Formats: sequence, C-alpha cells, structure tokens
Amino acid sequence: MTESPVSFSFSDGELTVRDEAGGGEIRITVDRDASPTPATGAWFDVPVDDAVSLRTSSIELHGGASAQIRRPDGEHYGAVDDGEFTILGEAYVDIDAALKLLVYVDGEITGRLVGDGQNPESLLVTVDEQSQIVVGARSHHETPIATISVTDDPEDLMTAASYLGSAIKEWSAERSWPTLRGHPPEIERGDELHVPDGLSRPDTEVTVAVPRDTADVLRVTPLAHYFGADVVPGEHAELRLGSQHVEPLGTGAELERSVDDLLGHAIVLDSLVRIGGYYSMPRYEYDELGPELPFYPPELYDEPIHRQLLEYLEVPFDTVRPYVPDWPTVGTLRPTATDAEAVPYLLNTLARVHVTDDGLPRTAADAEKPVDLSTSPDVPQHVAALPPAARARASVHEHRPSEGAAVLFVGFDQPEQDRFAAVDWERFDLADPPTADYRPSVTRDELRALLREPYAHVHYGGDISQSGFVCSDGVLGFDELPDATVGSVTFQWGRPSTGEITGLHDAVSVACLTDESLPLETAQELAIYLVLGRSVATSARLAGVDGVRYLGDPTLAVARRPVGHPPFVSRIERVGTEEYRISARLDSHEHDPIGRVATLRTQKAPATYQLAGTRQLFDESVSREELSTYLTNDSIFRFDWCPEDERTPSVPDDLLSE
Repeated sequence: MTESPVSFSFSDGELTVRDEAGGGEIRITVDRDASPTPATGAWFDVPVDDAVSLRTSSIELHGGASAQIRRPDGEHYGAVDDGEFTILGEAYVDIDAALKLLVYVDGEITGRLVGDGQNPESLLVTVDEQSQIVVGARSHHETPIATISVTDDPEDLMTAASYLGSAIKEWSAERSWPTLRGHPPEIERGDELHVPDGLSRPDTEVTVAVPRDTADVLRVTPLAHYFGADVVPGEHAELRLGSQHVEPLGTGAELERSVDDLLGHAIVLDSLVRIGGYYSMPRYEYDELGPELPFYPPELYDEPIHRQLLEYLEVPFDTVRPYVPDWPTVGTLRPTATDAEAVPYLLNTLARVHVTDDGLPRTAADAEKPVDLSTSPDVPQHVAALPPAARARASVHEHRPSEGAAVLFVGFDQPEQDRFAAVDWERFDLADPPTADYRPSVTRDELRALLREPYAHVHYGGDISQSGFVCSDGVLGFDELPDATVGSVTFQWGRPSTGEITGLHDAVSVACLTDESLPLETAQELAIYLVLGRSVATSARLAGVDGVRYLGDPTLAVARRPVGHPPFVSRIERVGTEEYRISARLDSHEHDPIGRVATLRTQKAPATYQLAGTRQLFDESVSREELSTYLTNDSIFRFDWCPEDERTPSVPDDLLSE
C-alpha cells in the first residue's frame, strides 16, 4: 500500500493508474518516450488524491470510455458519444470508471471512441503536437481521517455529530456526487469527549435541534453530515435555516421519516442545481420536474446551503417523491453510544439511520427492499448483521479484477456441463474469463490453504456445524480461519444468530447465509453475478436465493470489471407479437450510488441521464430485430415471459422459447 490512495506506474508507453485503497485500475497508452513526473492537484478544479504530468501526442484510455469533456471556465461540452470531437484550448477529460480520473490537456485535441459504440474498448485523444498533459486520480475508497471520542452523554454525541460534515470536500450542490462527500470522522465510546484539533465544524448556517435523547441524536446524523449542520439541544427536533425558517421534524419513527424525506428531497434538487456547475449533462429529472419548480435550479448554484434549502422547502415533497432514488441501505442501530460507532460507516454511503431498542428494523425486510444493516447479532431474513469486526473488514475490502477472477465450490464434483464456464464472458468485456474450481471434499488443512488463495467468492456446500466448516477430517472452526482476502462466502446457516461466526472476518469480507442448501446451479449463478461486479445482496436476489441473511455489508461488490461498473439489469417485456419494451435499473455502484447519474448508450434509449437508484424506460418499444441487437450488449437480462427456473445472465439464442 502506498501512502496515497492512488498510484501511478509507467512502462513501455503505458501509464497504469491504480486505486490502492479500493482496487481497480485504468490503463492509459501514451508515447513510448513519455516520462511522467509528480504533479500537484492545483491543475484541477475538483479534488484529486494524486497526479502526474507528462508530454505526449496522444492518450488512449482503456476501460474508461464513459467520459465527459469540460473546460476550466466551467463550460461543459457533454458526454463523449459516437463520432469524433475536436476542442481547441484547455480542457478536462473527466472519467468515472474503476476510479475517478481527470486528464488536463492544453492544445487542439481530437477524440473518438474506439470499438463498438455500445461497448467501446477505449477513448483515444490526440493532440495537434506533443503537449503537456496532467493526469489526476481520486480513489472511490474513503477512510476516516480522525476519531472523535464520546461518553454516554447525548450532548457529547451532538458535538460529535456537528463534526460529521468535516469530510465533505465541497460545500456546494456538487457534494451530491458521492466522491465529493468523504468519509466522516470515526466515533468511539470513551471516558471523555475528545475532538481532534485538526477537525473543524462546517459553517453552513444550518442547525438541527434535538432533545437530549441518544436515539433522536442518532436519527438526525444524516442531516448533520450532508447539510454540515450544528446539532444542538432543543425541546423538539427541528431544522433551523439561518434565522429565517424552522422546520419541525417530529419524534421517533416520524423523525426518521422526516430525515429520510429531507435527504431525498435535497439529493434530487441538489442534483439539478449542480447542472450550473461542473457538469451540465441532460437530465431526465430536470425535464420532468423543472416546470414544477418555483425557481430556476442553476441560479441557486452559488447560494449558501441554508438559502438553497429555503427554496427547496417551497416545493412539496410529493412533487419530488417520484424522482427520489431508492436508497440502497438502511442502518438500524440501538440507542447507545457504542452503536454510534457505526454511524460514520453508514454515512460514508449516505445510508439512512433508524433506531430501535433491539437494533432490528421495524418492518419486515425482503429481497426487493433496500438492504437493512443491523447492529444486532441476531437478524431475520434479508437483514445483515454488521458488528464492529464486519465494519473493520469492510474498511479494507478490496475488489478483485473481474478478469481472471477465481471462485471455489466445495462439496461438488466438476460438472459435465459447467454453467459458470459456459457464460459468454467476452460479452461482458472480460478478455480473461473468470474460472471456477470444484472440490467434492476438503480436509481442514486443504480448506485453510484454499482460503489463503485470492478467491473472489467461495461457496461451501458441505456441512456446517455451530463452530465451523465440517471437513473430511474434522471441523475447521470459524476462529481458526487464516488471515485472507476472500471477497464473499456462501453456506447454509439456518438460524438468526451470527455471533458464533464473526471469526469469518479474518478471512472473508461478507458471508451470505442461506436457510437451505443451494443447488450447484443456483450457487453458480450467484457467483456469476458476483464476478461481474454486482453486490452480494443483488447477486443473491438475481439468483433467486430465498431465505438469506448476511454477516457483513452485502452492498459491497467483490469484483470490478475493467469498465469500472457492473452490468445493468435490463428487463424485457413483450407488448406485442414482435414488439418489446425495455427498461434498465440504473444502480451501477450499489455500495455508494446516491447522487450518481447513469444512462444507457444504445439506440432508442433516452438521451438523458438519470439518478442511480432509478429505472430508465426506453422511449419507445423495439422490434424483434432491434431486441436481438440489444441483447449483444453487456447487460444482465430478465424476460417477463421467462420461467423462474430459466434465469440466465447469458443471451438465449431463441429469446427463451417464445
């Protein structure tokens, strides 16, 4: 690990930029005689972790073909689509893929996508003559920069909450981009209140008053983080905007709903206001919601947060509600200072924070709802236990490259027809196919050695005792596992308690615990989605795994494709004999999607971007021939006429037996 979250290496005309903290890399082909030297972040108008400068006549960015072009003066040219573009003068090539990458170029530049328009292989940019370029990178992975100690006194927790926004990198509507929010400082229970000298409270003129009650203080922490609010004692919970407005927030479950709604309200409207900033890309929500707003969003860009919120609150939430993305995570805590330690981890992805006496969600969870993370060790189905060991493991979790990723199935012979190997991996931009290893049985030493291998995923189909994995020569205890880097593991664990298996986190980031033993076909399908970059929870849902619990954060992905995002899930509905309707789920980065935007690059798809966590519907239906073309792209497909036992991530030649 280098000191910087990102690193640069150069060899034989290829500059490799690697996300050392979160995994993933982007390769850039430049002139062979280029000689990169360290550069400062002053070249860029947004934060970067590190940068290098070099002279070259061309740059080809592999695995980062989704790019925006903008100028330092704020003019946004838009996304790089099919065709060629030419720009004269200073410009930024802005790429959000396996990591955030910005390339500063000065001169007459020409660029084009290389390869298929739907699934381009690279972005090639040439300069009129050999010129200086500066490459800056920012990791998607965030770690806290300081730790605040609190006692059981709720006012200590209020003080800590007032510093949660100290990691926000920019106090404009741009903070609605997840990479500009930063990881809040850690909170730990101690003997006295201690705030490190290096932390400072944001000055946003937003205040949240809340009773001296630990549960209610925890509930308002998302507002403290995202609005940079001071949290102060008050008779009732309320949002105060400067000296001009007071918004009551309620108590208990009503307070949770108010906070959830305020966050959704602000994220949608901030994402429209930021159109007046770095990126003016066309937005579906702007076209639909703009005429209903009493203000012109870009005009609010330079206003302070409390004034923006005053305008936002003039808009009924029911007007905005249809455009609010689905929140991927709800964290349910117990009303204690110890459980407050989980808050910074949750807020790093802008998760919702709820509080109950037992740390369990109030309503029954299911596979179609956002993932519930719980501080309770005993969790019902579709809920994840997130003890301190799981949070610590998640903080160092590193994605495996999807290319060449390996998975292991224990308890199964090598199948004659290997469904995993039969996937058309090339369609998903994986030149080096993932591989599967099958072991009908293992000894304790063999399993211990296998877990030391860098598997993306392990499915254990053998017996499990209350203390560990049952091997051919005895039990390998959960507390005997090696220190290892396995991404996820699946095995049968038909009971709610997870306290006995926390030792798994020495070896594995996330455990997917099923009530029933999985057939090999289902286990293979789940592994396919995992190596394609879908999260553990989404992979289980796509594979139709019922009766599942989790130990660890199941919104984490265990692998990352070279293009930097997992394949979308496209739903195909038949609306006529030879006519079909297509929609796609835009949740391209499930662990931290709130505020991102995405779109599909294909014919008849909308030309606008939408917030991640929403579903994009094609503007019009497609013919059978057009559908056949669409089925060659790198989506995961679901067909409304497909029986449940015929789910497949590959493209069927006959459209699944129409």
